[in-house]
Amino acid sequence: MNHSKDQLDKLIKAIKIVKNYLFSHIKDKISSINIYTHLDADGLSAGAILGKALYREGIPFQITVLRQLEKEEIAKISKNIEEFNNFLIFSDFGSGQFLELQKEFLKKNFNSFIILDHHIPQNVPSKKDIDLIMKIYKDTLQWHVNPYFFGINGSLEISGAGLCYYFAKSLNEKNIDLSTIAIVGAIGDIQNQGPNKSFSGINSLILRDAKDSGFIEVISDLNFSSIKPLNEAIAYSKEINLPGLTNDVNRSLIFLQTLGILMENSKGKIRTLNDLNQDEKQKVSSAIIEYASVKLDIEPSKIVEKLIINRYLIKNEVIGSELHDADEFSNLLNACGRMNSASLGIAIAMGDRKIAYQKSQDILIDYKKILMRSLTWIYDNQKIQQKEYIQYFFGEDIIPENIIGTITSMLIFENLENIDKSKPIFGFAKREDENIYKVSGRAHEKIVKKGVNLSQAIRDACALSNLDVLGGGHPPAAGTKIPVESVEIFLENCNAAIQKQLQGR
Repeated sequence: MNHSKDQLDKLIKAIKIVKNYLFSHIKDKISSINIYTHLDADGLSAGAILGKALYREGIPFQITVLRQLEKEEIAKISKNIEEFNNFLIFSDFGSGQFLELQKEFLKKNFNSFIILDHHIPQNVPSKKDIDLIMKIYKDTLQWHVNPYFFGINGSLEISGAGLCYYFAKSLNEKNIDLSTIAIVGAIGDIQNQGPNKSFSGINSLILRDAKDSGFIEVISDLNFSSIKPLNEAIAYSKEINLPGLTNDVNRSLIFLQTLGILMENSKGKIRTLNDLNQDEKQKVSSAIIEYASVKLDIEPSKIVEKLIINRYLIKNEVIGSELHDADEFSNLLNACGRMNSASLGIAIAMGDRKIAYQKSQDILIDYKKILMRSLTWIYDNQKIQQKEYIQYFFGEDIIPENIIGTITSMLIFENLENIDKSKPIFGFAKREDENIYKVSGRAHEKIVKKGVNLSQAIRDACALSNLDVLGGGHPPAAGTKIPVESVEIFLENCNAAIQKQLQGR
C-alpha cells in the first residue's frame, strides 16, 4: 500500500500541473470546454466525472462521446478548433494518439488541450520500455497524464475514470463523492481482478475514499447477478459452470427449491440474490460447493475462490436497482454506450435518476437480447476460425461495430464452452457505409502472463500490413480499424506477431 501511496503522490503532482495548464489557458476563453471520451463504461464514467466536476465549478462544458479517437475524428476536431477555439479534454483515450494530436494541432499553433488516459502511449511497445515512457513524460508533462509515467499499470491499477476522479479532486476535495463513479468505471474495464474480485494499486485507494466517506459498502457475496431471478442468475452465470444447472433455468429453480428456500417474493416473482438473507445465502453457497465438488471433482477451496466475491454496493442508490450494485451499474453504462445512447449513460452517471434512468431500462433489455442473439449465432454457425496462434470471427450483418468488443470479451473472458483461451481472439465488424472493419482483440490473462501484448501485436500487424491507422489499448484488450481488402494480410501479420511474442523473440 505504501508503494501505491508513493505512486499516487507523484500522480497527483502531475495532475496539478495539468490542472494549472488548463486554467492558464481558459482564463481568457469565453467558449465552453469540450470533453471527448470513449463510449464504454469507463469512458462514460470518466466523461461524467469531468462534467460533474466542471459543473460544480461553474465552468461551461460539453461532452462528446466517440467510438474511437481515430485519425478522421482528430481531423474533425481540428477543424472545429478553427471555428470555436474551445479548450479540449481527452479522457479514456488520447495517450495512444498523442503524436497524432500533436501533429494535427501544432499545424494550427493550437495547444489548448489536455489528455487524461490510462492506455500505453503511442509508439511504446510495452510498459517495460521505461526510458521511452519517461521521455514521453518529460516531453508532454504540461498537458498529458498517464499512469505508466509513474510505474502504475493502467490495465489493472487505475482506469480512465480513476484518473478523472483525481483530476476532479484536484479541483475540489468535495468531489470525493465521485469516487463511486470511478469504481464503476474500473469495474467496467474489468480491473477488479484480485482475489474475490478485489482491487489493487491506485484503485484500492479510490475504493478506500469511497468506503471511508460512506459512499460504498463492500460485502462478501455469491458470484451471481444480484438483480436477476436467482435461478436465472445461476443458470446464466458468466464465471461459474455447474453441469446440469448451467443454461437450465428450470433445473436451477428445482435445485434451489430443494434447499427449502422460499423462491417467490410477496409479488409472486422469483426472488433475487438481493432478496435472500445471510442464512439463505449460506445454504445456497454450501449446496453449490457440495454440488460442484461432486460433479466437477474440484477441491472446495478452489470453488470458493470463484463463488465468493466482493460486491460493491453504492449506499445512496435504491436497493435492487442496477445502480445499487456497481457491477450492474457498469453494465448499464456499457449498454447505453454500445446502443447509441451514450448521452443517457452520461446523464445517469452524473446523477439523473428520473428520465434518463427510466429510458435506460428498455435499452438494457435490447442490449442483452442483441448479445445473446450474437453469441447464439456464433455458436450455432461455428463462426470462429483458427490460425496457429490466433482465432477470429466476422460479425457479418449480425454483430454491429459498437458491440463487437463486448462479444469478443465475452468469448474469451467468460465461462463459455469451445473457446480456446490459449489463443487471443479477434472480432471483425463491418462499419456501416464504409469499406472498413472495426477490429477488437482480446487475450486471456493466462497468455498475457506468457508475454502476449495485444496492444503491441495490433500495432505491429498494422505496420507490417502497411496500414496508416491508429491502434492499441492494453495487453489483454486492444483494437483498431482496417480496410476490408487488407483483412487477410492483417490476420497473417497478427498471427506472426503473437507467435513472436509467445516465443519471446
